Amino acid sequence: MATRHKIPGSPWRAYIESALFANSVRKTTMAELYRLAIKQPEVVAASEPMYKPEQFGLPKNAKILVSNDGGIVGRTARARRLVREIGKDRDKFLGLLGEAIYNLNRREGLWLEGIIGLHPNFMVKAHLLSPATDAKNMLDWGLNFTPWMKPWTDLYKKSRVLDEPDIIILADPEWSHPEFPNGLVIIDEMQNCIAILGLRYFGERKKGTLTLAWTIGVRQNMVACHGGIKKIGNKPSVAVFGLSGSGKSSITNSHDHAGTLKKDEKVTVIHDDAFLIDLQNDFSVALEPSLFDKTDAVEFDDPDIKYFYSAQNVAITELPDGSKKLVCADIRNENGRCIKSRDMFNHTNFCERPGMIIWLQKDTSLPPISKVNSVGLAVAMGASLSTMRAKGVENVDPKELEKLVIEPFANPFRVHPLLEDCMQFKKLFKLGTECYIMNTHAFGLPDNLIDIPRELSLSIVTELLRGTIEWREWKAFQGLLLPKNGKELFGDDYDKKYKPTRESDYLRFLRDRMQDRITYLSNKRDLEYDMDSAFIDPLVAARTVIDQILHPI
Repeated sequence: MATRHKIPGSPWRAYIESALFANSVRKTTMAELYRLAIKQPEVVAASEPMYKPEQFGLPKNAKILVSNDGGIVGRTARARRLVREIGKDRDKFLGLLGEAIYNLNRREGLWLEGIIGLHPNFMVKAHLLSPATDAKNMLDWGLNFTPWMKPWTDLYKKSRVLDEPDIIILADPEWSHPEFPNGLVIIDEMQNCIAILGLRYFGERKKGTLTLAWTIGVRQNMVACHGGIKKIGNKPSVAVFGLSGSGKSSITNSHDHAGTLKKDEKVTVIHDDAFLIDLQNDFSVALEPSLFDKTDAVEFDDPDIKYFYSAQNVAITELPDGSKKLVCADIRNENGRCIKSRDMFNHTNFCERPGMIIWLQKDTSLPPISKVNSVGLAVAMGASLSTMRAKGVENVDPKELEKLVIEPFANPFRVHPLLEDCMQFKKLFKLGTECYIMNTHAFGLPDNLIDIPRELSLSIVTELLRGTIEWREWKAFQGLLLPKNGKELFGDDYDKKYKPTRESDYLRFLRDRMQDRITYLSNKRDLEYDMDSAFIDPLVAARTVIDQILHPI
């Protein structure tokens, strides 16, 4: 077995694990969950067929099931509480958890088992406990990860044994408490368990599971990655990191890079959202076999729908012939989602460690592409990854969506200390992985922005992999390099639009953005004791150079 049986090592684990064995709980299968979900009051069975349902033990004529969650169709980060940070409120939250489990166990409960990780060196058994009334979310969890059934269980039995207990996820969307109107998520990452209370959105279950899997990976000397990874031809793999809306999935899943790839430059996708890099054994492994993707670009009767397993928060319409069809393109609401197969493109479950890392940043002070030429700065730019939140993806105040935010390594689901991620990425870069920064949003001062089209971003990735970009020093940003032949590769107007100037207004703007990064990381160091000066100093050195240009002695 890949995980060991362990006696619960905390009251949190003891509460959650014990809930599995109540008289009201029974183990379930994907087939039973489908039968329950199709009868669930708020679920709609579309006329479009589910993609290859037999692999999950479902009927050959199974349909795509659609669930809609009400007013909240994104993640609610403010509901999260980490056990290691609860402190003096420990007894209060243990009491809340105990009451939540008591009330859950008074109802019919279902227990679904699954596997997280698609490489025999990293496979973790996982358990999901929910009320029977939440069968659709449980079905989606099984479709997104690997359900406990052949052929996956055969591989699991042969996998490397990890000194870790199984993952347990307890989820009750019907829980409510006046003190927590936005729900409550309690995470004990050291004991690999999580309770998700009062939240309907499937993404909470997916990301909660991944949070625990990433944390296990870090304890196994791996790099936790919220990003996409792919191979093109026989070139080293490339990994891109960014929040939803940054272009992470578009870049990872593109089969032709806007027509810039040649026929012999075949794309192989590992995953577009979550993976681990094993530093000791030199491999990168996907954690889930399916894709949980936005449907904002899916048109009516889109051919891609044939690859769908399930959908959430999308509309349904009935045609004159009585068929019920999906209506995506975010017409009903923002952040419509689907779970779909990677069979829509060439894919594999693992590859070697990436030859290059790309930080996708929505920072308008930065040009479309730059290369980092030092390990310290590569980590610092990842730890201070600047972006804008995608609309609808998270349940936040609309005003917050307009602000530039820093999300270290584009992973808002990290629960282990940030410094651990910094040290792991430092090891990766010291092994020879190259680092690049791509701005996928717009470039320039706030009142004079020039858009960076998706086609340009894709063509940049093509040329990075071919190794055709020639680099020159960016004198105003110590440690970064700029394309020397951008005009030849990306069009006559590339330098005119995107070449950083030495005008004082721009340099002050660039300096302010650097200072934002420095301030963020310094607060992590001084207030949270979760950062090292070694990862701040390269940014301070770069800011000092700009100060000298603006104010020469």
